[in-house]
Amino acid sequence: MLFVLIFWAVIFLLLFLVSGLLTLPFTYFLCKEQRKRRMILSFFTPGVALFTYAASSLVAMIIIAIILGTDIGIGDSWSTPLKNNYELSSTDTPDNGGICKKDDLYNEILISDVTHIQVIGDSVIGKADGRYFIFNLQDGTHTDSLTYQALTRQISPSSIHLIDNNTYYWEQRRTAYIIGGVLSLLLTILVVRLFWRIGLHGFQRRQQGS
Repeated sequence: MLFVLIFWAVIFLLLFLVSGLLTLPFTYFLCKEQRKRRMILSFFTPGVALFTYAASSLVAMIIIAIILGTDIGIGDSWSTPLKNNYELSSTDTPDNGGICKKDDLYNEILISDVTHIQVIGDSVIGKADGRYFIFNLQDGTHTDSLTYQALTRQISPSSIHLIDNNTYYWEQRRTAYIIGGVLSLLLTILVVRLFWRIGLHGFQRRQQGS
């Protein structure tokens, strides 16, 4: 996770420098009043915007993770709750996961190599290691190594709509992430406007006061 944070910090720094430099020619030719100050403000504006959006998004992701019981959304591990304290979790890549109990001290993987999943009532059906399984979320019993024909003898084919792990992880938090992204964007716009207001009008007031 630390490596991921450092990686994105470097990316944001490069974006800040490049985008800040790109704003300078436009500000120079378009602004006549307080040109020097506006150029300074325009150079730092992308950095302020990027930092505000990244910081507020990270806070939103942490809050969402706490409320929904999922992973934060960065790093090399993924998890999302199923029912009755069971969860689907993955490490390194979301394509291959496992079903386990959240409060299990030994982190025992009850079904491994899960690639596709679907929650139906109090059960989870899915595909693991090329075969199908049915997992009861009430008592933890499960039947695995099923063929598709064996699966359809217990679950109606019209009810089977398996999705891959990556899609399932995203669907569990999609609405919350969209709301968080919109709120982060609004906060970013507000901070940028405040940054320019303070940068211009605050400077003018100091000049008038002196």
